[in-house]
Amino acid sequence: MPDQQPPINIRAYAAGAIIGAVLFTISLLIARTHELSGFQLQIFRAINDLPNGARTPALLVTEGLGAAYPIIAAIVIAAVYRRFRLAWRSTVVGGATVVVMEAAKLVAKEPRPYVLLHNNLHVRASELGLTSYPSGHMAVATALALVLWAILPRAWRWLTPAWILIMGFSRLYLGVHTPNDLVGGFAIGLVVVCAVWLLPTALAKPLRLDHSKPLLERGWRAVA
Repeated sequence: MPDQQPPINIRAYAAGAIIGAVLFTISLLIARTHELSGFQLQIFRAINDLPNGARTPALLVTEGLGAAYPIIAAIVIAAVYRRFRLAWRSTVVGGATVVVMEAAKLVAKEPRPYVLLHNNLHVRASELGLTSYPSGHMAVATALALVLWAILPRAWRWLTPAWILIMGFSRLYLGVHTPNDLVGGFAIGLVVVCAVWLLPTALAKPLRLDHSKPLLERGWRAVA
């Protein structure tokens, strides 16, 4: 018998895809202005100006919940427990999120906050990429958290927004992203997850992403 999981609300995923697309479009236009001012700057300052004592926890959150490590961990853990359908969906969602995020960076070409604010901020982390929008860590965290949402019992679904909010806080505190970058990352993760759930059956079945079968079903028969 397959394991039980919360029912999937296709209308909710459709609404999520629309909301995500709108948020992405607006945030991309804002990113293209290459400015950090107004209400966005106030939010950034309020978090970035907090005392330095939380630097190490923020770095741990960044790497543990939003980099490549959680994608790999989600895939490996699911595969070890023979939840191959869940492992495959995590692979697809994680990969698609990274691809869309990198494409958005090429379009936005927004500098990091230290450039926008002329080094007048607290930079508590080193980032290899020079472009700020969107936040890849936020995109990955959102995508994985929403996959988790689909398999969590209702009493545990608070973990999903908590994961996303903690990631957003850490990126602002570390001084490596603007609030708008976080909105863009969230929008990408939301759109990717919703788009995968909304794939038509004719496409979802050959891609082994059919939402009619539970993600927690055991064994390779779940992807056959």
